[in-house]
Amino acid sequence: DFRYGLAFRRSGDQYYAFTISPRAKEWYVLKSSPSELSILAEGTNENIHDLDVDDMLRVDAQGPDFTFYINDQFVGQATDPDYATGEIGFYVESFDSPNTHIHFNTLVIRNLEVREPQEPGVTLLYQDDFTNPATSWPERKFDNYFIGYHEPEYYHIELTGPSYRTTVFEPQKRSFDDFTVELDVLTASAKTAAEGDFRYGLAFRRSGDAYYAFTVSPRTKKWYVLKSSPSGLVVLTEGTNENIHDLDVDDALRVDAQGSNFLFHINDQLVGQATDSDYVSGEVGFYVESFDSASTHIHFDNLIIRNFEVSLLCNVSAMTLNVRNGPGTTFSSTAFLSNGDTIEPVGLSADGEWIKIKVDGSESGGWVFNSPGFVSCNAEVDLLPVVEQ
Repeated sequence: DFRYGLAFRRSGDQYYAFTISPRAKEWYVLKSSPSELSILAEGTNENIHDLDVDDMLRVDAQGPDFTFYINDQFVGQATDPDYATGEIGFYVESFDSPNTHIHFNTLVIRNLEVREPQEPGVTLLYQDDFTNPATSWPERKFDNYFIGYHEPEYYHIELTGPSYRTTVFEPQKRSFDDFTVELDVLTASAKTAAEGDFRYGLAFRRSGDAYYAFTVSPRTKKWYVLKSSPSGLVVLTEGTNENIHDLDVDDALRVDAQGSNFLFHINDQLVGQATDSDYVSGEVGFYVESFDSASTHIHFDNLIIRNFEVSLLCNVSAMTLNVRNGPGTTFSSTAFLSNGDTIEPVGLSADGEWIKIKVDGSESGGWVFNSPGFVSCNAEVDLLPVVEQ
């Protein structure tokens, strides 16, 4: 066995290291001092690849606090105040291996980007903050629009006339089926006509001319869910939302896609849902359309695609609601909820009659009866995965 990885905040014999063992599927956070090498944190993670396959290691360091990721999955944290700054490099240690040969590739150091630590099992599928042109998003100029990087940290699409629309998709052309995608996006007013309307946002499940899009118009405060096909563009659902920001201010758009069901968020607020079964997978990218705007300039930033995360919340509408330890009245009650309490559903029974919810202090959760008279939710609970007891 052996372990290897990143060393950081090094001065002489003092440093930290974040290492993995592909044979044992274990990770370690080490602290080296002139007197010893100690383990600050460790764990097991089956997401560590076998030999001859790259693992992507990431450390977020802020003061004494460190967060660790393997292949875009959060695995652990540590806190130690002793080494505040220092050099960055590589670490390799053999245990009982007579020969250990490690290849290091693509070392990137940038200013701190705080991520909310993800629960194990939540996987980041793709991320781009558009600070690095080498990620190969296209840069082109056409008669009616141009696309490309906009320093220091945006990707931009500009339409140079009314009644145009265009899409741009993630350069590796990967296909995603069930996912949660988030995007920060704004209108650059200095390069956008003072009058006229337009809409822009996320395009997803694209194959050729077939795709869906979730778009906003900051001038009318409207949002649209679109469906494109070779025969045309139709609106699946639409609405008005005053939570949409004015020009020059980012809006955070989010789409949760599971099978034929979609949930749509603007600035952390659930605004709508749609169901359509025609496109089951495809590419993710950006959409811009001008109506009567003579010039439309959009900045895209911080695109994140991760595995599907349902975003449902429910309120208790019964005076008292039993929380049972299984999906049925034959199971005993473990707690009681009151009118107005908020619950977070995590699954649905096979017959659809019971909702599994998170319960503080319990790893197994609890079950409540699925009835409009007992609970009201911010979206259809049919979007929840079917779970066993």
